[in-house]
Amino acid sequence: MDHNLISNKELIEMGYRPHTANDIIHQARELLVSRGYTFYNRKRLMVVPKSVVNEILGTEVA
Repeated sequence: MDHNLISNKELIEMGYRPHTANDIIHQARELLVSRGYTFYNRKRLMVVPKSVVNEILGTEVA
């Protein structure tokens, strides 16, 4: 993957449970769509920018 993007599989490798990882990705996609990035309005898209995940979690992800 690109260094600016993170997938649900990478979140699982970091120790998050699968359901939690999917929820984080889903929240990130909803946030991006609300900001006007309609590309992320896809059900099966499981890759989002790390910056949005950092914003949701309140911490820096590797």
